[in-house]
Amino acid sequence: MLQIGEFSRLSRISVRMLRHYDQVGLLKPAEQDAQTGYRRYAVSQLAEANRITVLRDLGFPIREIGRLAHADDGELARALDDRARELEEGIGREQRRLADLRRFRQEVEAGGAAVSCEVTLVSVPPYQVVALRMELADYDEERRAWERLGALMGERGITPSEPYTEYCEFCNEGAGSGSSGRAGDDTAVVVEVAVATDAHGEDDGPLCFYRSAALPLAASIKVYGPYENIAPVYASFARWLEDHPALRMAGPTCEVAHRGPWNADDPQDYLTEFLVPVRKTA
Repeated sequence: MLQIGEFSRLSRISVRMLRHYDQVGLLKPAEQDAQTGYRRYAVSQLAEANRITVLRDLGFPIREIGRLAHADDGELARALDDRARELEEGIGREQRRLADLRRFRQEVEAGGAAVSCEVTLVSVPPYQVVALRMELADYDEERRAWERLGALMGERGITPSEPYTEYCEFCNEGAGSGSSGRAGDDTAVVVEVAVATDAHGEDDGPLCFYRSAALPLAASIKVYGPYENIAPVYASFARWLEDHPALRMAGPTCEVAHRGPWNADDPQDYLTEFLVPVRKTA
């Protein structure tokens, strides 16, 4: 048997942390003297302690570590695969954040000149679409909704119409009332992604088929080039709206991707259109 100090040195876990692990039931000593309270550990517990340290360093929460410390190899492998995906998504978010930082730094260096986007008034006909509504933790996770929609369309053999057109709408009014059911959760982001299709069908699980509403009057802002060029859109629209006091916003913005990675090899050829429903004031 090893005294707590000896076990601490061999496991590379501090005495304070070993006591904490004991309190939360994560790693309890093999013996504890009833009179002195001294903890003693078995040599065989070093392997368990090492696994706990590895899992902690990989970012698993205490609750998960307690379950995985005694899991079989198959369960542990699945948990590690899930954690790997989480880390990859986190790395992707940080890489996008770094790219945004560098781009903003360039704008600051160039004098921070505001980028203007041309705004025109259009009417938009209805379209037959297949759509998926999904609750996200952050606006940057929109990609997850598109991946999910694409996977479901592939599973059900649903093909997009030509030319390929996709739509995205952030449903702010739905925040907190989505699939999680967390009423009043103001941090939730609900997005609806849709693809124009000739297919007609009844709602199938998370997928729904419908004909989009026509927009009698909408402000259209077309953005050419990579998605990074999208950032100034809303500021440009706000300035345009300020210059047109006879108009007011009448609904959520809809993003329409006319050209993207699926039909343009060069990001400079991408074309994204933002449609903001507007109405004339009385």
